[in-house]
Amino acid sequence: MKRACGIRVLGLSVALAAWACPATAAIPDPGNSFFVPQAGLDYSNPLEGDAATTYFHACPNNDGGSSLPLNARIKIVVKDSGGAPIPGISPADLFILFNGGTPAQGFSGEGPDSVIANSSFNQNPLCPDVRYVPADSPTDADGVAYIPFTGPGGIRDPNRKWGHFDSELPVYVLGIKISGRLTSGSENGSYVLQIKNFDHTGGLGTALNQGEAVTSADFNAFVLSFPPAPPTLFSFWRDFDSVSGICLPDYNMISHHVAHDCDTPLNP
Repeated sequence: MKRACGIRVLGLSVALAAWACPATAAIPDPGNSFFVPQAGLDYSNPLEGDAATTYFHACPNNDGGSSLPLNARIKIVVKDSGGAPIPGISPADLFILFNGGTPAQGFSGEGPDSVIANSSFNQNPLCPDVRYVPADSPTDADGVAYIPFTGPGGIRDPNRKWGHFDSELPVYVLGIKISGRLTSGSENGSYVLQIKNFDHTGGLGTALNQGEAVTSADFNAFVLSFPPAPPTLFSFWRDFDSVSGICLPDYNMISHHVAHDCDTPLNP
């Protein structure tokens, strides 16, 4: 007996693929499995929920500082239909899925369609192709693993860079999409993974070298949103720390990252 065990990333596309796995292999149950936003250096006493998502803001250079600070991450908990944890799932089978670009750029799939992470349209400077952001270790005896956004163990991975944002960054375990919880004690579906980006304008079309960079256009758009300007559909994405709307801390963050791109200030 064979079972469909997951999603494999194939070049620029993502395909559901069935490959051999033991008939007795535990299958993640989406009703019992979940992920939760966390931050903090102490994994045994983390920040969760709104206290964690205030750190979910990124620079396309993945350069630290106010970019994904305090080891911003998600915790994944994987259980079977009986509620038993599933240990030993490979990090490659625990991931946040990206498409790599927009439909206009020829990208499609189950991932976000407005997160930009490709070298096809961002050649100078050259940006990495990112199709998935994996966990940094297998699930442990409790079925727990972590995906730190900056890289394994919260250490910067120079191949983990992206621009723009999307309303949902889906999370998969062995090809099965799992739901988010705002906190470990919340209900499944109470949280959707979103990461704000200082690069929040441009780069969605077919013009070359317009994405994955924090430009004057990003800064000017932010300034025009600053109170007393009335809120718009983009105000949520420009409130980078998700606290009290657009305000001075948000201004300070984007000011620090203006002119950052895939090779500035850190290369690679």
